[in-house]
This record gives sequence, structure tokens and C-alpha cells, in this order.
Amino acid sequence: MKFLDFDRVLCLSPHPDDVELGMLGTIMKYPETHFTVLCVTKGGTKCLQGINARNRVEEVLNAWRVVGAPNATICFADCDYLTEKDGDSEWVNYIETEFLGPSECDAICLPTKDDSMFEHRFVNGLGAPLARHTALSLIEYRTPSTQASWQPNLFVNVEDEYEKKVHALQSFVSQKEKPYFSRKAIDSFHSNYQCAKKGHCVVEQFKVVEIYARINK
Repeated sequence: MKFLDFDRVLCLSPHPDDVELGMLGTIMKYPETHFTVLCVTKGGTKCLQGINARNRVEEVLNAWRVVGAPNATICFADCDYLTEKDGDSEWVNYIETEFLGPSECDAICLPTKDDSMFEHRFVNGLGAPLARHTALSLIEYRTPSTQASWQPNLFVNVEDEYEKKVHALQSFVSQKEKPYFSRKAIDSFHSNYQCAKKGHCVVEQFKVVEIYARINK
């Protein structure tokens, strides 16, 4: 099966664990779509006291070892953390050059615009310039810091993939004391009342910003 009939999707993760929290089940669910996950930062010491970038990178790799998804490629930009002084032009050029060659990508998944973390908003802002010349679909994925004003319009049932996802998330040992990494919080993160009424009790949530049908491909 393919995710929205896409062959290749680029997933932008502001930090280690964002894509894993937001859409790991979806990646497992659709093995015929290839997902390239780019960690924009390595989550270095400025982000987390006592935790260095090497630790965070290893956590990501360990999570993917648990999943064993052959349809995912995990990449890391050479950046420990973002600052509010960062501009988007160098990032756009880097991603275009390294990840968006001809016919290499159908869509970009990125964190939401309605988010309480500036790094997530910054990465979301890369979507429009990256898609300015080509018919790249843009899809937002929900994160724990997504605000209540954000309204999803795409729900993926990940009930079959959920326990393996939860097991993989345990690889992020630097986050285990964070309230959003408790099992109750993770279970709540994957719930939606309207979906539950319809029998989909464990979902990942997305918002299709713009989507282009694949023609003659």
C-alpha cells in the first residue's frame, strides 16, 4: 500500500523524535511508499542540558532499528540546534540540492504552523519555498506541541502498528521524564473522539495543506 498514492515522501523533523512521534505508524503502515526522514537538528546540548547530539542521533537510530522499516531512510543535517536568527534561504537551498532532485519526491511532510515551538514553526515555513516551482504536495503532521487551533483533515488508523511504535519510542531515553512521553500522554496523543466513534481508536493526525494528483506517473 502507498500513502496517498505517493512513491516518495520527504519528512522534515525539527528535532530527533518529532517524525517518530507524529507519523511513525503511518510510515510502517505504507511499505510501498519510501519515506526519507531528515532530522534538521541533532538536538544538541543547547536544547537539552547534559544530552549531546551524539546521544540524540543514536536514539533515533535505535528507534528505527526496533521498527526495521526498509521503506525509510534516516538522514541528519549537520546542525545541533536552530536559533531564532537562522534564515530559511540556506536551508531551502540545502534541502533542494540534497533531497529534492528531479522526480525524487512527491510530497513533503512537516510539523504544523500552529505550534508552540519556534523550531517547528521555522521548519513548517520551509514548505512553501520548497514547493514553489514543483507540484509537491504539502502535509502537516501533528506533534505534542501542536496547538488546539490546528485542525486535522486526514486520519490514519495505526492500531496494528501502535505497540511497535510505542516500543520504538522507548528508545528516546533522554525524553523519558518528559510528560508528553508518558504512556498515558502517548495514548491520548493517538486518540480522536470522532475517529473513535467510527471504530478508529488509534490514529495519527495530519492536515493536507495542498495536494497534487499524480498524473502519467
